[in-house]
Amino acid sequence: FQHHPPGAKPITDYIGSRVQFRDDGGVDVDDEMATNVPGVYAIGDIRNTPYKQVVVAASDGCIAAMSIDKYLKGRKNIKVDWIHQ
Repeated sequence: FQHHPPGAKPITDYIGSRVQFRDDGGVDVDDEMATNVPGVYAIGDIRNTPYKQVVVAASDGCIAAMSIDKYLKGRKNIKVDWIHQ
């Protein structure tokens, strides 16, 4: 169990300056967990959401994985695997 005190900022010094950050220190992402750098995604605590839970990081990871698949395959939309045509 890891406790983050209110106002804690994620450790991001290894990222450098290409990725944009929000004022609270979290990496800025869109709804697909993509950063401003094409092909770079951020999930979990590094986004610095108020919800420091593993289930949130897992959800972020699922969203990012599907978004990365879309990005790598040059799709316009995310392809889900439960619709068979």
